[in-house]
Amino acid sequence: MTFRKTIPLILVGLLLLSISPAAAQESELLEGRGELEMVLIHGLGSNTEVWDGMLPYLSGTFKVATFELAGHGKTQPVADNTIGKEVARLEAFIKEQGFAYPTVVGHGMGGMIALQYAIEHPVDVHRLIMMDSAPVQLATPEQKKDVAEELLNNYDRFVAGRYSVMSPFEEITDQILDSALKTDRTTFVSLLMSSFEFDVTDQLNALPVPILVIGSELLFPDPDQTKTILNQIGFAKARSISFKRLGQTGHFMMLERPVYLASIVRTYGMDAARLFEN
Repeated sequence: MTFRKTIPLILVGLLLLSISPAAAQESELLEGRGELEMVLIHGLGSNTEVWDGMLPYLSGTFKVATFELAGHGKTQPVADNTIGKEVARLEAFIKEQGFAYPTVVGHGMGGMIALQYAIEHPVDVHRLIMMDSAPVQLATPEQKKDVAEELLNNYDRFVAGRYSVMSPFEEITDQILDSALKTDRTTFVSLLMSSFEFDVTDQLNALPVPILVIGSELLFPDPDQTKTILNQIGFAKARSISFKRLGQTGHFMMLERPVYLASIVRTYGMDAARLFEN
């Protein structure tokens, strides 16, 4: 697999990177045969449709709900949105679904939101699955300043430049770029800037929830460097985590290998003791 460019570490914010009562939350709930529950959270600049290819392979085992970030897809924006506000919305959403003990799956920034939710509600999360996500935003102060200036002065070019290199597949690139450019601009900027302050690495050792990190070939290009990269992106202090690398994938694994990814997510959601790569 060859990517057209190397994505810089600044993209951790993208890769990993009060709502009014009238504001709509678009979601989909699929009834499974068993009592297991699962919530899927997309990443920054995406929407719930990215999970469509996986849902048929999960809904037979889980009650599955897809959570959409404010200002994304069909969901109305929230003023000055932050990761903290999305965690609060996620808490309300899970209660609305009637879920008691779900496996929470987050992609990119959705993984940050899922992790923060698990930290705040550890007894309410069955399993945590983070896809191309991390417990800390690694951008340097200089990079953060540069990104802020780009967002202010060259927003469309910034977004297009980042999302155009997240998948080696042209059709998928067109889809994710279109979604990103349709995301509410103010929401996109405020969430990305919020991620610059995100760092929960010191809380990982006390988190009792089993964690599976799923990494793309884009973020983990060398299988022999898995542990090194996991430590670099903030998992060094984790009590214990499982890891699975998906070869032949860019950042949007759920669009590139949906059936295989669904099998991994389903397996871990059912049995966290199942052995994965470490």
